[in-house]
Amino acid sequence: MAAARGASPRARAGREYRPRRRLGGALMLLASAWLLATAPAAPAAGKARVRYVTSNGVRYLYLADVADLFGLRYEAGSRSFALRSRWSSLVLTLNETEAVINGTRVHLSDAPWLSKGQAVLADVDFRLLLRPIFNPNSLQRGKVRRVLIDPGHGGKDPGTHGKRHQEKDVVLQVARRLEKELRDLGFEVALTRSRDADLSLAARSQKAAAWKADLMISLHCNAASPSVRGVEVFRMTPQGARSTYSLQRTSGACRNSPWEADNARLAYEVQRALVAGTQAVDRGMKSARFAVLRESPCPAVLVEMGFMSCPTEDVRLGTAAYQDRLAKGMALGIQRYDASLPRR
Repeated sequence: MAAARGASPRARAGREYRPRRRLGGALMLLASAWLLATAPAAPAAGKARVRYVTSNGVRYLYLADVADLFGLRYEAGSRSFALRSRWSSLVLTLNETEAVINGTRVHLSDAPWLSKGQAVLADVDFRLLLRPIFNPNSLQRGKVRRVLIDPGHGGKDPGTHGKRHQEKDVVLQVARRLEKELRDLGFEVALTRSRDADLSLAARSQKAAAWKADLMISLHCNAASPSVRGVEVFRMTPQGARSTYSLQRTSGACRNSPWEADNARLAYEVQRALVAGTQAVDRGMKSARFAVLRESPCPAVLVEMGFMSCPTEDVRLGTAAYQDRLAKGMALGIQRYDASLPRR
């Protein structure tokens, strides 16, 4: 499929992607805003030149030029490509949407492919995945004070279940532990539900708006075949991108659209802290248009804490010790996200 894209008669290769200011309050593409905070000897603003190719209406950037823009070392293999510095790394694989940033798995909207023998990366992945993670100056200014925790399901909706536990019970138990962890770190915290009660999806985002939350984290457990295990964190799929499990591109703005860059940084920080804290299988940072994310009036993520269909994870998810590790990991991820925000 990537080969077909590269051979598209509509592809226009070799054009320069010049950072520029557009009038009327539109997005400012400034080279200085693209530079990695940790990158040594990055090019001066206004002198960066990144070639691009357009295929099927989608813009892709030449990976070697992106490396030059960021002042990173570019390594090209037969199928894998890497951008590295002393502090940061990005590893991609040709025709695969899974990448690794600083040791944490992330899922791209589009797989890298070859244009005239050179690797290219979707512009939407550059702008709304890589840049927020590598450069905090691309995030909205502010500080996280209020965190809303959303234990999924409840009441007549039990969610999924294993042989020992129900999702609605486990997520509420972890939510209470996360509440304590966040309060100890100095955050104001509220829960969308504090008991086993029915709660609509709309009511969850309405609570975030009414309480003026700075961040929302929705807790869930997963189910698949018994052999599948691990943790994954979802962000809202940005406009023009594909969700992890969809071939269709999103179109049109939604309530959460202003937070696309922040969602990426938040999801990345929570995923890497969770994996490190629990030693669970890293299933990666993903994207989806779940209603609880789509309608959130603030940066938001949905955490799948494990698979209740896996017997060992079903047991583990019900233990106090593992719930504490989950709560501490998520709290650390939120703390790191807050620390990365440019202050007003």
